[in-house]
Amino acid sequence: MVESRGRFGLSKACWRACLGLALLALHAHVNAQVQDQAPALVFAVDSSTQLPWAELHKDEVRSGIHRDLAQALATQLGRPARLLILPRKRIAERLEMGQADLACAYLPQWLEGPFDWSQAFLPDAEVVLSLRSAAQPRQLSDLAGKPLGTVSGFSYPVLQEQLGPGFVREDAPTLDANLRKLEMGRMQYAVVSQSFMDYQRRLGGVKVALHPDLKVTQLRMACALSRRSGLTLSALNRGINELNSGGALKRLLARYR
Repeated sequence: MVESRGRFGLSKACWRACLGLALLALHAHVNAQVQDQAPALVFAVDSSTQLPWAELHKDEVRSGIHRDLAQALATQLGRPARLLILPRKRIAERLEMGQADLACAYLPQWLEGPFDWSQAFLPDAEVVLSLRSAAQPRQLSDLAGKPLGTVSGFSYPVLQEQLGPGFVREDAPTLDANLRKLEMGRMQYAVVSQSFMDYQRRLGGVKVALHPDLKVTQLRMACALSRRSGLTLSALNRGINELNSGGALKRLLARYR
């Protein structure tokens, strides 16, 4: 049996395959045009953030979870992404004014304001580091009255609740600054995120002997959405669900752990 052929000597099967490829290319082209024409989703990023969440250089987020998440989520929503680096205390203000659409990796108690909140989807933990040369804290109450390395502008609701007036902050500009102070023996205890420490240990960036981490609390963070954004909360949650269900979010986070 001889397969029938159309113009240019191509078989019907070949014509169908070519037509399918052409339609896919057209669909991708139209999607790219729509994305180029759509307004950018503006993601606010705290200027004190460090890897694995963000590598900052001047006004640019060069790498990190914030950049990769913004790009993945914006693409899922058919929009380009723009990252806006701001001092932590300015983020809520910009969201309220509609000058930023989103701030991700937060909890409502960390970022107060009239915002809508996505589903919680970003795992992390808060832990206390302690020098091996210092007394090992077995529970949070062991830290009462002892200076704890904290980050200026950060909120620590669990420690504040558990220790009350015994929560003694010793602020530094960044998590890395506190880690360096531990290494120099300028403090004995510091509060950091588990993701930060995992990343530092992976890179060999911990130069001092420490006791096992004392977990303060397990976290599952979300994105704050400006009520002046053109993005709806339902659309944001759909985008997050797509990243989760397809495994893209898991692969994204795995790159930094």
